[in-house]
Amino acid sequence: MPISAKFNDLTASQKEAVSHFEGPLLVIAGPGSGKTRVIINRIAALIAQGVSPWNICAITFTNKAAEEMRNRVVAMNTPAGTHVSTFHSLCVRVLRYHGSHVGVGSNFSIYDDSEQTKCMKEALKTLNLDTTNFTPGKLLEAISLLKNKLEYPDAFAARASDYFSKIVAKAYKAYQHLLTQNNAVDFDDLLMKTAVLLRDFPAVREELSNRYKFLLVDEYQDTNHAQYAIARCIALGHGNICVTGDPDQSIYRWRGADIANILAFEKDWPSAKVVKLEENFRSAPNILALADKLIAANTSRKAKRLIPVIPHPGEVIIRQYEDEAYEADSIISDIARLAKNGVPYSDIAVFYRVNSMSRPIEEALVRSRLPYQVVRGVEFYGRKEIKDMLAYCKLIVNPPDDVALTRIINSPTRGIGDTTLEKVAAHARMHNLPLYEALKQTFAVTSLSQAVRTKIAAFVAMIEQFKPLAAGPVAPLMKKVFEDSGMQKSLEAGGLEGSAALDNVEELINAAAIYDQQIDNPALYDYLQQIALFSDTDKFDPASGKIALMSLHAAKGLEFKHVYIIGLQQGILPHERSKDNPDELEEERRLLFVGITRAKKGLHIAYTRHRTIRGLLMRSIPSQFLYELGASDLPSRDSFLAESSRDFNDFRDDYIADLPSRTMQTPAPSSASKKAPFTTDELVEHKVFGLGRIKSYTDMGENSIVAVRFNSGQTKTLMVKYANLKKV
Repeated sequence: MPISAKFNDLTASQKEAVSHFEGPLLVIAGPGSGKTRVIINRIAALIAQGVSPWNICAITFTNKAAEEMRNRVVAMNTPAGTHVSTFHSLCVRVLRYHGSHVGVGSNFSIYDDSEQTKCMKEALKTLNLDTTNFTPGKLLEAISLLKNKLEYPDAFAARASDYFSKIVAKAYKAYQHLLTQNNAVDFDDLLMKTAVLLRDFPAVREELSNRYKFLLVDEYQDTNHAQYAIARCIALGHGNICVTGDPDQSIYRWRGADIANILAFEKDWPSAKVVKLEENFRSAPNILALADKLIAANTSRKAKRLIPVIPHPGEVIIRQYEDEAYEADSIISDIARLAKNGVPYSDIAVFYRVNSMSRPIEEALVRSRLPYQVVRGVEFYGRKEIKDMLAYCKLIVNPPDDVALTRIINSPTRGIGDTTLEKVAAHARMHNLPLYEALKQTFAVTSLSQAVRTKIAAFVAMIEQFKPLAAGPVAPLMKKVFEDSGMQKSLEAGGLEGSAALDNVEELINAAAIYDQQIDNPALYDYLQQIALFSDTDKFDPASGKIALMSLHAAKGLEFKHVYIIGLQQGILPHERSKDNPDELEEERRLLFVGITRAKKGLHIAYTRHRTIRGLLMRSIPSQFLYELGASDLPSRDSFLAESSRDFNDFRDDYIADLPSRTMQTPAPSSASKKAPFTTDELVEHKVFGLGRIKSYTDMGENSIVAVRFNSGQTKTLMVKYANLKKV
């Protein structure tokens, strides 16, 4: 069926994707190629061809992207009814109605990172495992990957062979038991339980497939196995699945994303039509040429061109600095120059590999009094007073949530301490009750005094009083909770710190009021789900009028006129963990590719000669990506290695992720006649790393370096003038 005339302003390839009607469609969309435009025009085209909006489902990866897509669909003057959301939001909706099939009550809580950690600690306690040896974070990371693969605890336990895997299996089972007991899910459960629901319950799968007869999935290269399974189940009955994405922008392998999903799409759907969007409407030609040169080194990709549409050539600068302080000062000076020439601060961004690298940049911005925002996710929702307020709200809608209950039963202080709570918890365990139900039975806990029972009864009565209000506007309920719980009075008595906390709670209530105005039928449960799905990029405010500071991962999906990427050093970008893993090295290269292609007009890439690691100023080596980019004025890799007497990849131990940055020139060695201060195998002591033996010494004048193998088994390369090594 021919496309409507209103789509004639599309390029030929965009029009080809938009006009495809039934059957699978793969759209390989390079950066800045207008893929969102294709998706919303495709929705409009489907409706124009007689498809009901209610039969269309569009899935993207962030709340901000979903909101933008919804607004743009409305702007197309199409009838309402198309479902546009993230995968997680869709799963929440499905589980709310069908979750009982997979053991989830309709009023379930969604646990954030801190709540998951608390739950895991409790699980480890029941297993008598020490959290020092088995950290909750490491175990949760392992369990997350298992859930993304749709693997249940018992199935994993059956194949666990090594000691750590067996511990993971036990922790997974205990952790999942607590989640079920609390009627709670983590973010991975949202995906896993929905995927299993659609796989194992044909009636639910058929209902969803009939509802969403046309499925559009954005950023398909970043789907994990669970998301892949959900999309496949929905589309299997009709085959009308359109996915857009770019293998060159797959950067979430560390959280389960599988690039094979997009690379194998044509194998999964043999009749698929493939359209490539290669025109780039964002970046200047020089920037695209750099990106193209870099990504050509990857093998896991689908070949495509980056065809510039913007005529302005653009500015690309690759520059070295002495250390992170020089790097920061120079970049801020350059930003000030741009601002003086009329560039809005909101058109400028600084990207880095790890969040801690923002510190020197922030300090320089503060000194220069330039406005900036750090896009680092959910700090607001991590504040104590906000988490306390939300814990009250979670308990109101989901009383079995023990994590929420234990957080606020004595906050503010109401005379119900840990000893009292443990007595009630013992009663709950004995009778297999949620803790909240056990609080209603304190008459049966003989070890409690009457005074304590009275306090517990007052707490329960307060929560019960809130419950009927949960089905209405959220802001008035929050205000009542804040006042009646005693939180307001407690914070008012807290001086300056309490005053700041009061402002934060007021901001939360104001946000709830905005939600109440925007939603036809506001409800506390729905509001809590929206907050739970808040992500890093949702915090970014492009209208703030401020310079943006963010990690390269957070920059995905954004664009700026001028971009600064700092810390292009081996062990940082690429990250040290990619040293012996070709797949991870390719992902690091894709991450830099994403950063480069965020820039519209100007791109500034920085690396430093030295950088501070654990308080020690250490020599740095330029990232191998700089050589791949063809950066000029770099020492050749061979000459650098000859002078430093070190293998290029031996720098892994010097780079421990979350740290600032430094640059690279090779100082002239000092006179060979001068006696070296250290000799091979000499015993030395370092105040942080302890005892060790000299492995090698490289004479580079005042910047001489020494490699020491410490008794811990680690080999560290240190700059002599800062290491303060003591001969033993």
